[in-house]
Amino acid sequence: MLVLYLLTVVLAGGGMLLCTINTQVVNGEMWREKAKAREVITRTEEARRGTILSSDGKVLATTVPVCDLCLDLGRWPKRNSKGEEVKDKNGNVVMESCISDEQEWKKSVTKACRILHEQFPAKSYEYYYNRIMREYASAKPSRCLYVERRVPYSKWDAIRKLPGWGRCVVEKTADGDVKSFVRAHIYGNMGENVIGLHYKTPTREGYTGLEGYYDSVLRGQDGQYICRRLTRGTWIPVENGSVPDEDSTLVRTRVDGQNIVATIDTRYQDIAESALRSSMNQYGGQSGCAILMEVETGYVLACSSLTRDTTGRLSENLWSNVACSDSYEPGSTFKTVAMVAMFNDKKVDIDTSKRVQCGGRKRYSATSGEINAGHGYTTDTSNLAGVLALSSNVGMCELAWEYYRNRRDDLKKGIESIFPFGKMHPDLDVLEPNTKVVKLNSDRDFLNLSYGYSATVTPLQLITFYNALAGGGRMVKPLFCREIQNGRRSRPVKPVVLNEHLCSEEVAKQMREMLVGVVKHGTGNNVYNAVYGIGGKTGTTEGISDKSIKNSSFVGFFPAEKPRYTCLVLVERTSIAGRHAAAPVFKKIADCVVAFDQELGSVDLQDSGRVMRPVLPKGRRSQLQAVHNLLGLPFAQPDSARFTDWTVYDESRGLYADYDVPMGQVPDCKGMTVRDAMALLRAAGLKVRFTGQGKVVSQTPKARTPVRKNTTITLQLKP
Repeated sequence: MLVLYLLTVVLAGGGMLLCTINTQVVNGEMWREKAKAREVITRTEEARRGTILSSDGKVLATTVPVCDLCLDLGRWPKRNSKGEEVKDKNGNVVMESCISDEQEWKKSVTKACRILHEQFPAKSYEYYYNRIMREYASAKPSRCLYVERRVPYSKWDAIRKLPGWGRCVVEKTADGDVKSFVRAHIYGNMGENVIGLHYKTPTREGYTGLEGYYDSVLRGQDGQYICRRLTRGTWIPVENGSVPDEDSTLVRTRVDGQNIVATIDTRYQDIAESALRSSMNQYGGQSGCAILMEVETGYVLACSSLTRDTTGRLSENLWSNVACSDSYEPGSTFKTVAMVAMFNDKKVDIDTSKRVQCGGRKRYSATSGEINAGHGYTTDTSNLAGVLALSSNVGMCELAWEYYRNRRDDLKKGIESIFPFGKMHPDLDVLEPNTKVVKLNSDRDFLNLSYGYSATVTPLQLITFYNALAGGGRMVKPLFCREIQNGRRSRPVKPVVLNEHLCSEEVAKQMREMLVGVVKHGTGNNVYNAVYGIGGKTGTTEGISDKSIKNSSFVGFFPAEKPRYTCLVLVERTSIAGRHAAAPVFKKIADCVVAFDQELGSVDLQDSGRVMRPVLPKGRRSQLQAVHNLLGLPFAQPDSARFTDWTVYDESRGLYADYDVPMGQVPDCKGMTVRDAMALLRAAGLKVRFTGQGKVVSQTPKARTPVRKNTTITLQLKP
């Protein structure tokens, strides 16, 4: 028996020795690594993404904190110091929860649900209330009920501070901290295609627009820190990354992303989008864009791109950047390109006074088909300026047939040498189509090219060409970023010249004069004004199968006296010609720019004694007077009144009359911007609530009705 006992002890001791040797020697390294992994870890600190600013100093996109709203509604038995369940005098187990005061908590549920509904209008107040109370009343409430995800931090914090809610609002879940950071567009849907939207596909995740193109600049560098366990669940960074047997090179300091300044000006972007939206709502259209570009630099000051969804709503969508991604037959706006190619051709000596047929219909060959002059003009003959002003298809065919009938490829090559076909590669992450001149296989294809039907272009390409004409033949690349900011230092994005001499300065000047004639005497006369000059061209193309469906456009420059801006407006799949659907949008944008641009004071604008009607019929005296002074227009004598109103009975003088706040009555805000309307109503001691965007079109209660202080006035805004 003693021998058996000793043998057992020896075997047990030998086994323990073998296990120790195996642990320390054979598998020692593995167990040491596991121990280190439990006590030392490398954590990543996400870098803060840079901000996108507008050229006028506004924040377009920035990173904001959001929180998932999770509630701990669980209940558990209360225990004493010995671990025993505590019971009341009736023998029932006393339950505990994270809700500090159930009565106060129940009273606050209503307020919490209203906060959530206001932030997420698509979900009703009842939805949140029923969700929370149903879980609260269940036998085993959830310890982590997800009520809503990505709640703005300010709203989340307001709910957390409600009476009785402090401990039941979960701050950390099994997945980590409920707080995270997302990109927010401060101006909502305005210019989202340019700023950039986040996307996620099965194979790729990233951003479009400026966010995507400048991602490496904006995202910065995540930090990596070596942390040692202090207590269970608590980790502290190790200074200098120095831990036993740890590679200190794993430590990387967090570097936040740099800011970028976009070329977009929020003032011009707002007027471009509202004017385009108004036209598309009035005349229809599946999609459209409005682009404003600076002639000298190529900076894009406004770029609105609207697409109509299945519900009829117009918005800027993820991949539908009409300005860069839509290719179309340009129609009559391309006649300018063909004419410049003819002027550049040394084999052609075009006399600008030469008279060519413009009206009626004409057949050039058995295979060409009958060419219609278009636009209903019946003028028999005209010079080159008249051909462009009347937008005559027959006139352009006459020139192409006379000079290029036997050398058609020369016309095609001439056009391709001056027009930026192919991909523009702007500093935006966008999908660009391949554009080109089609093969001229028939007489009809050849003649169509002369008036814009045998080529496809994007709006960005077309405005780049017209911008070059406005700049004397110097073509610059469209740019959407003005500078990159790194702390106090900034690095400007310099203009990129694509073609130093698209044509001679003489040809550019001649074409500008012709385009001014289009506005003064031709198809673009509905944008003419007597204060500043405009040069431009209308364009309308019809569908092949359904001629009632049109692409309507207008592209031009202003002020014609010294071109500083180029603008293009396109409305696709509408039923209205370009002079009606697109040209008025151009004029609204141009009027706004001329009113705001103080540097235009050095340009000698036209002076005929005629005054434009203002964009806003009512507003603040100081601002409207500054606009009139800038344009050299008469204005009422200075007065103490803060607001002014357009004097309809004396419109020829362009005066504003004083508008005083009526005592005890609702002020008339119709025609004002929401900013001026709010200032006026608050001056009268009234509260304001508004819906929509744009200018005030109606108000409740109506103007001039009796009202008391602190009454809420509801304003309806429309573009």
